Amino acid sequence: MRRLVLAAGFAVLVGGCGSAAETAKNPQPSDSRPRVRRVNVGDAVVLTGVNGASGTGTLRMAVKVKNVVSTAIGRGAFEKPRKGERFAAVRFVFKNMGAAPYHDSPTFGAKVIDSAGHGYDPTVATVSAGPGFPRVMSLTQGQVRSGYIVFAVPRAAKIVSVRYALNAGYAPELGEWRVPPKSAVRGRPTPRVG
Repeated sequence: MRRLVLAAGFAVLVGGCGSAAETAKNPQPSDSRPRVRRVNVGDAVVLTGVNGASGTGTLRMAVKVKNVVSTAIGRGAFEKPRKGERFAAVRFVFKNMGAAPYHDSPTFGAKVIDSAGHGYDPTVATVSAGPGFPRVMSLTQGQVRSGYIVFAVPRAAKIVSVRYALNAGYAPELGEWRVPPKSAVRGRPTPRVG
């Protein structure tokens, strides 16, 4: 039954991908490597991408990883990780810094990296650490929104960084936040940094 519920949730997310990707008019993957902006958890970086409304112009979003919850608790009775896995939740803060409106799924483009170099994409789950994001988020200039993006990772994995790029991960700039060992805590958000 749990797998059926998770499969249905995944189908809803995937079904929504088309509309979010269509809305954003995300660029096609390219062979060039993105420009990486490396900072620490608690720091913000301004990332650029393609204007989702028209497919032309430039998005400018300040993106901050506020905190990382290394072991997050699923909110619903059926929201439990698979055997051998745990949920990790990352609180992101987005602020539209440019004139172009942002209208896209904030979840796509996020990834956590473990100490072995393995990357993990978001999963469909809500956690008790705090609210997530809507499937498609709209922000006009100056608007701010925060929420958690959830990842299913192996129990033994040590998260060492969080990555994010606009346009479902295909934008030319990538933010990478270093997760200090004491920053990723169990079950509750980290104290405010800086």
